[in-house]
Amino acid sequence: MSFLKKKVNSFIAVIAGIIIIILAFLPFFIKQYAISHSLELLGRQIDIGSLKYNYFTSTAKVYNFKMFEQNGKDEFTSFDTLVIDIEPYRFLFNEKVIEQFFIDGLKVKIVMQDSSFNFDDLIAFHRQDSISIEEKNPESFKYSISNIELKDANFIFDNQNVGKETLIEDLSFLIPYIGWDQQEKSNADIKFNFQNGGYFQSSLNINPVDGEFDTKIAVKDLYLEPFLEYVKEYADINSFNGRLTTQIEIKGNINDAVRSIISGRGDVDDFIMTDQNDKEFLKAKRVGFNLKKIDYVNSIYEFDTINFIEPYAYFEMDSITNNFFKIFKFNPDGSLISEQDELVQYADTLDSDSDIYYAINNLIVQNGVLDYSDNLTGEIFDYHLSGITINSKEIYSDAEWIAIYSEMLLNDRGTLNAKLSFNPSDYTNLNLDLSIENFLLSDINIYSKYYTGHSIVEGDFYYYSKSIITNGNIESENNLLAKNVSVSNEKGGLYSLPLKFAIFLLKDKNGDVNLEIPVRGDLNDPEVSFGKIIWNTFKNLIVRAASAPVNLLAGLVDGDPKEFEEITFSYTDTIPSEKQLRKLDKLLEMEGKKEGLKIELMHFVDPGLQREAIALSELGNQYFKDTNKDYLKDEKGFESYLRAKVDNDSISTKEAALQLITPQSADSLATIYNQALLKNTINYLKITKDSTNITVVKSELKEPKNTGSLSRFEIKYDMFE
Repeated sequence: MSFLKKKVNSFIAVIAGIIIIILAFLPFFIKQYAISHSLELLGRQIDIGSLKYNYFTSTAKVYNFKMFEQNGKDEFTSFDTLVIDIEPYRFLFNEKVIEQFFIDGLKVKIVMQDSSFNFDDLIAFHRQDSISIEEKNPESFKYSISNIELKDANFIFDNQNVGKETLIEDLSFLIPYIGWDQQEKSNADIKFNFQNGGYFQSSLNINPVDGEFDTKIAVKDLYLEPFLEYVKEYADINSFNGRLTTQIEIKGNINDAVRSIISGRGDVDDFIMTDQNDKEFLKAKRVGFNLKKIDYVNSIYEFDTINFIEPYAYFEMDSITNNFFKIFKFNPDGSLISEQDELVQYADTLDSDSDIYYAINNLIVQNGVLDYSDNLTGEIFDYHLSGITINSKEIYSDAEWIAIYSEMLLNDRGTLNAKLSFNPSDYTNLNLDLSIENFLLSDINIYSKYYTGHSIVEGDFYYYSKSIITNGNIESENNLLAKNVSVSNEKGGLYSLPLKFAIFLLKDKNGDVNLEIPVRGDLNDPEVSFGKIIWNTFKNLIVRAASAPVNLLAGLVDGDPKEFEEITFSYTDTIPSEKQLRKLDKLLEMEGKKEGLKIELMHFVDPGLQREAIALSELGNQYFKDTNKDYLKDEKGFESYLRAKVDNDSISTKEAALQLITPQSADSLATIYNQALLKNTINYLKITKDSTNITVVKSELKEPKNTGSLSRFEIKYDMFE
């Protein structure tokens, strides 16, 4: 019996040894089988450095794993270590229990070309397997996974559409536990570093029973430059720089994730974009926001604060478009130059009838700068706006009225303050209060030369405006004050406006131009723009002032403008009357109050009519001597008198007079009368004011204004410069 017992023990020992040997080498054979049949099992060729299994703890370890691309040469994914600790006996109860799932040194490279990825074949392969498994095992199973950990993972995303690789380094996360029947939320923490410094960190809590979750995401110093190639798809730029730091919290339910609520805060520091000429056109020292809530489903967007610190923009206009439209690929009318199908399809899915609610408790702009440039006149115009400040509160889309306040420095000298009030649901109703002080007029000299043909030598500009737009109809009251303004004539000018003379006329005794300019118009008319209304109003004001200077000058002497357009006489007058002398006195007073005013009295008279009047006057004097009667009162007697002298009963009085007084005699007398009138007028002006520069001149006989004219002085106003 002892022999038989020894035989049995030896057999058991051999069997046990064989089992131990098999178990010892089993991981090796499994590894080799997995490598040899990986195409059948996984759909890709793999390689494994070593596979180990601890039968006492049911722990499997895989080292130096590699999965190759479809070509079997390039690496698709790899890892240094995989540890899986399972509880096999729980499989008997249809439960999959994993005590530990650990991966160290994972590396994955994803390649995108057009709309295809380098893992599309794997998805297709495993989708078929999953369908067959579901058909065979339609019942769900229980699962429990603890200590899910990813350490020092690296992901490479190669977007060959834009020729850009994005690298995520040192990604690590730990999920303590998830299970199908878990009553408490499962925690998942992820953290990884960026290639250029900074990190991404998130914490996820999820309840698998009801699907409720909350997650916190923190990003520190995410450099924007790696996203340049993606932005280039939508903008023609050379650089896209800045650092993003943000903390976002999302709460919702995984079963209806679109209804999640987002809140948080964020900053972008040292943001810079340059155009294709490496010109900085948009930047900011910091852009910060404090987000109260985004509720996408209900179209609610609420911000506590949006803050722009030292923002900068370079805006360049040409005759057709501007640099922003060019960079961001917009047509001059604001539409996309190249509409992309996916954007159009996305826009079509939006509910056009849904109302968007937005709220900004505080909108702040600190020390902003805007550089403006254009070449609209053929000459480069640059203007610098700095110290731009906006500080507005309670900007709500459902408010009845919103007010935005701003101020800025104009070309390092002038100041602008503005208050814009509007109805957020109807932008055809708004108010704008605007004040500009200490604006240097010579700053806009390029425009002045181009449009008016004048250069602005000097002058300070003050402007106060109150504009109300109601249903698109504008009523604007504008007060304009220009101090010490001086202009010089230039050649050309698109409109050749008499700006210099108009400013001279508009100046008061202190040398200031003080105007009140009402502006009216209908902005609903597509042919009408606010700029055109303002320009046409200004242009008409200048033209009216220069073409009818007496309207402005008469006010200097409290007179009626019509009184100072001309001084009329009878054809035989040689000395101004008292009434006419009073007009001359007013002209002298006007000259004294308007330094530099040039006044010219131009004499006009119709020679033919004057000849008739002189002939009648001379014969009338003779008639008075002969009859002691006034020929003007005794018209019939005078007519008979003249007919008797010419022995013709049918001739008219004028014809008779011209037969009795020869044209040569009448013309000679006319010359004497006219010269006497001019001389006596000049003498009176000089005697009254010896320093006067008022001139009295006779017009050329060929002047059309002589035709049908009384003897009169037409008063002309000009300036001596």
